[in-house]
Amino acid sequence: MKKLRRFFAYRSFWPELETVRRFGEIGINTVAVFPSNTCNSLGEPYSKYPPNWLWFDTYDFEPVKRQFDDLLSANPNAEFLVMLDLNSPLWLTRQLYAVNGDSYANLSEAVSIPRWREATGTYCDALVDFLEEHYGSRIRAYIPACGSTDEWMDLCDGGAGKYKSERYRAWCREKGLPVPDDVPARSRRSRFGFENVLRDPATDAESIRYWRFTSSLVCDTIREFADRVRKRCGREIELGVFYGYILELGGDWVKKGHLAYQELLASGSIDFLISPGTYEHRKIGDGGGFMVPMGTVRRFGRNYLHECDQRTHCFNPNLSRAVRLEFQHWQDEAEDIAGMRREMALSLIHHTSLWWFDMWGGYYQSPAVFDNLARMKELWDRYSGDDSPGRAEIALVVDPDGAALVNDEAAGADRFHRDLCHLLNRVGAPFEAVSFDDLLEPGAAEKYKFLVFASIFELNEERLRRYRERIAGGGRTILWLYAAGISDGIQIQLERNRELAGVPFGTPGLSLTEYDSHRTLYLCRPEELTVPLLRQAVRDAGVHIWTEEEAPVFANARLAAFHTARGGERSLMFPAEVAAVTELFSGRRFELRNHCLAYPFDTPDTVLFELHADSSGPR
Repeated sequence: MKKLRRFFAYRSFWPELETVRRFGEIGINTVAVFPSNTCNSLGEPYSKYPPNWLWFDTYDFEPVKRQFDDLLSANPNAEFLVMLDLNSPLWLTRQLYAVNGDSYANLSEAVSIPRWREATGTYCDALVDFLEEHYGSRIRAYIPACGSTDEWMDLCDGGAGKYKSERYRAWCREKGLPVPDDVPARSRRSRFGFENVLRDPATDAESIRYWRFTSSLVCDTIREFADRVRKRCGREIELGVFYGYILELGGDWVKKGHLAYQELLASGSIDFLISPGTYEHRKIGDGGGFMVPMGTVRRFGRNYLHECDQRTHCFNPNLSRAVRLEFQHWQDEAEDIAGMRREMALSLIHHTSLWWFDMWGGYYQSPAVFDNLARMKELWDRYSGDDSPGRAEIALVVDPDGAALVNDEAAGADRFHRDLCHLLNRVGAPFEAVSFDDLLEPGAAEKYKFLVFASIFELNEERLRRYRERIAGGGRTILWLYAAGISDGIQIQLERNRELAGVPFGTPGLSLTEYDSHRTLYLCRPEELTVPLLRQAVRDAGVHIWTEEEAPVFANARLAAFHTARGGERSLMFPAEVAAVTELFSGRRFELRNHCLAYPFDTPDTVLFELHADSSGPR
């Protein structure tokens, strides 16, 4: 398996050439570039450069050349991560309007249209040929981009015209499933037969199949274009894509087609997934986080790129004379630095790539922020090649099969994934997100003492058998939320809840059941879970608590990071084998007393420690 790069890069929609120059001066030479033909969700052009795809088989790549040359004039050492805009230009949406050919709004419909696929594929070939000829030696990765916000999200709400309906029938035929005359009606797609919370496989099977087809269609299209680009390049090149947002999209993970991420990672068509940092929990004091389960990325030997688009206090909210956006943002320079360090430490410890996304400019301005960027780049160069295993003893376990059952039209879907990430970031110990199938690999569950089963609603007999063999043991604690594997893929079996979680479905409060090999907790209402309740549960499970503050902790075998909104001295408790630590932003070394350190935090602060096994020097 090839060794993948861990990029540390800059991105902006606009030609922020002075910022590109300043990033280059501190050694950040990798730049994301997006030659675009389309508009964003507000109807504003993504790019300041003119479109390059003018009509069927008609291109003007002079604006593309100018865009790349402008970046090289600002930083002659620039290397590129190239986003390929595969969305329908306005003229193409008009040509295909009768069959819903607007890929931004109707992704799954557009990609089903033969004329769209032919025209977009031909354009993709021509653009890649031009880029390879003129800048190939500088291009490190291509990123095929399509759908809503170019993140492969489908907004058509399950609608289907002629071509998508044909694709659905063909998919059912290939899978050996009943071949319907048409896609399910809206009333059937929106039916949730079990408590209006989950789709029931006995009564809603048609709807479940159709929504799984939607994700499969998006996945297959990504694979098609990624394979096309790789073949066109004819050289070693990395391919990335925005996809797999199961931790973020709430109920929309079903409709938007992001549930086939395991199939995409397994295919080998792409080398890394990309997502922004979580949008809901990015304030100072929060833990931030990824939208994709990192355990699954690792299982398939792929990488992940963390997009840091958190708005600093000085970001530019003005997209045009008419459009001004007021986003949640950090409040001052101190918050900017602490927040950027949090995102960098998270990426470094989890072995991801990252880029700093200066969306419409102005995010990164002051000398102190650039001094901070320079220090982070030094640490990145020193430690990003390290593959130290993670220290998380807690895992949030999600499952696309179970998630496909969730009511994506009612409030509260976020309680199953995104809200849990926020709670787990506050227990004072590191955690990571994995998919259920990750834990079915031999030995994969052994390092975890506490598992949160967030959407494990569907287990067929084979998965149930492997759960018993490979997960339900080792003395670990498993917290089942809402329903414990009650669907076998054919019908709801409520007795499964007692069988797996120890108590009947719907039992109020938090219930504990002791087994010979493991313990289970059951909580029917995930919204009742609190940080104190969760902290006590993980402590009872034997998880090492690193800090008594309700604050984020990230850690692997070599590095550990702590983030806080409030300053003051706090006791940090390191694992028994750690005798000394070096705080890497300041370079200060500390000897531990009984594996503890009373550390004086600033307001706000992010600290990053290298861990030493003895007091004589680095590990």
